[in-house]
Amino acid sequence: MSEKLKEDQLILSYKKTKNLNFLSTLYASYMPLVYGVCLKYLKNRDHAQDAVMDIFEKLTLELLKHDAPENFKIWLYVVTKNFCLMKLRKDSSDSKAFKKLSIEFMDNGYEVHPLDEDEDLTPQLIECMEKLKEKQRLSIELFYYKKLCYKEIADKLNESEKTVKSNIQNGKRNLKICLEGEMKNE
Repeated sequence: MSEKLKEDQLILSYKKTKNLNFLSTLYASYMPLVYGVCLKYLKNRDHAQDAVMDIFEKLTLELLKHDAPENFKIWLYVVTKNFCLMKLRKDSSDSKAFKKLSIEFMDNGYEVHPLDEDEDLTPQLIECMEKLKEKQRLSIELFYYKKLCYKEIADKLNESEKTVKSNIQNGKRNLKICLEGEMKNE
């Protein structure tokens, strides 16, 4: 039996019966991967170990809500990474660590965006924010200043998470273009 078929069977069995033994069997083989990702982001062994258990609990709910993922390993990696980023983001003592990670991992290491580097709104940034499309502006405000996650923003704006992420990225790009134009005009 192929590994993919075995994984799919375990997921389907879990979804049908809600028996944690099926999910535990599947998750056990990926625990080193999950731990490694958590350690990379959280930089603390104890926090990484706790996160491995928290992610398992999260999976017990997520797999029941959604269709089985096409590729469990990739899906689990993304769930793990997002879990760690949200944990860092919500922990105010690690806000600098989150900003550093968001620059490195979410923006692929390109130059720092004004939203990432400065919590104070400059007059130029305020003016440029007002020029954004409403959904872009709201998404950025909720993400950066209200510290909501994509799902919370999507629920609040009646949009998909994919649309919210796109609105944030497009809004950031438009803000950067606007700010560069403002700087050239000064």
